[in-house]
Amino acid sequence: MPTPQLRSNLTYLSPVHISQHCFKRRSFIPTLPHQLWQIEQGFVRTLTWDENGNVSTLGIWGPGDVVGLPLTQVEPYYAVCLGPVEAKLLANRCHWSMEAMLCHIQQTEALLQITRGKRICDRLQQLLIWLAQRFGYQTEQGQVTELQITHQEIAETLGTSRVTITRLLKVLEQEGFMRRSRKRYLLLHRPNTRYPRDLKPIV
Repeated sequence: MPTPQLRSNLTYLSPVHISQHCFKRRSFIPTLPHQLWQIEQGFVRTLTWDENGNVSTLGIWGPGDVVGLPLTQVEPYYAVCLGPVEAKLLANRCHWSMEAMLCHIQQTEALLQITRGKRICDRLQQLLIWLAQRFGYQTEQGQVTELQITHQEIAETLGTSRVTITRLLKVLEQEGFMRRSRKRYLLLHRPNTRYPRDLKPIV
């Protein structure tokens, strides 16, 4: 299966890998002060929730990305595996490069821009495009992403209900924007083609 070309987001002052850990789908990666995790395989969603139990997605991360409590001031802060994940625990001697910091900020802002859209359908389309561009690969049929994200997790990311997401995904399939199976989403657009409702790709 094709995989996107990945690069490390870290530069090291000295050998800093403590150990590599494997996590199951839906398990929580420990988030302690001064601990950073570099994702080797799989996908992770960082999230928080308010006093009423409403969940908000802070980011969706994949191989090469780094997550951890030192990167945020949000409380509570959790990192949840969207599927099987392999990650390396990094010591606090790890030095983050300026390029890596900018990348982290840019991806956070891109997701924020998507979630601030006026119409839920537009938000959903842009989220699917963003996920495909970040974590997917190109096929003859279109862009494929095998990110195992549920309708509920999409709803929590976009600030809507699971029922709404389920309904809109059916609409997007009927419009020919995408196809989906149990483990993947296939976006049927091609480069330089028009998106439904003149939607432009996220860069």
